[in-house]
Amino acid sequence: MEPAMISVAILDDEPKSILSLEYELSLFENRIEIINTFSTVADALSGLNQMSIDCLFLDIEMPQMDGFRFLEKINPRNFEVVFVTAYSEYAIQAIREHAFDYLLKPVDGEDLDRVLTKLEDKKKQTQTTPHEKILLNTDQELRMIRTKEIIYCESEGSYTCVHLICGSKLMVSKNLKHLQSQLQQFPFFRIHHSYLINMDHFELLDKSQSQVLMKSGESLPLSRLRKKEFLEVLKNQLKY
Repeated sequence: MEPAMISVAILDDEPKSILSLEYELSLFENRIEIINTFSTVADALSGLNQMSIDCLFLDIEMPQMDGFRFLEKINPRNFEVVFVTAYSEYAIQAIREHAFDYLLKPVDGEDLDRVLTKLEDKKKQTQTTPHEKILLNTDQELRMIRTKEIIYCESEGSYTCVHLICGSKLMVSKNLKHLQSQLQQFPFFRIHHSYLINMDHFELLDKSQSQVLMKSGESLPLSRLRKKEFLEVLKNQLKY
């Protein structure tokens, strides 16, 4: 089995820097997929909530706020961060901010190859050693659930309704983004800002209506922003 593609996004306030990094990444197109690029912090904060990525390539010096302050607003953070900066003095602070790695502008191909190899190794580790159960916290109890028993998770404001194959539902006192971070090692995909589905329970996609049909009979909406990535996930599953 070939290693899974690394999915990434880019945040940089300079369009030329985005184009430059996109070009360097395109040289590794068999290993990496660029899901989206952002030139403003506001767009990135909104967009990252709608997608699942392995890594964010993040500029440090930006007019709205720097990369370090930006990361403080991402909680929980369910992706790695590689800082991309023209200033080497930021390297130590980047490490302190729990960055996965950093790259100096202009990005060197060998350095990028090194970072991608580290990302692939990290992804391989998490995919080969997943736990089969997660602990769900409701207002009344803590319950251990097998991930394969979850059909999908539905956002209910600051709560999440977890739909199980037995027909019951659990109202979990965590938002959907938190559940997504708990389940990122398993075959779950966020098809919409309100829905996170278990791909093992996926039946078919009605492309004309942008509706996802689950084996249990539920029909759920597929977000326009997630459609391209979802189709890629389906294609990758066919390879195996």
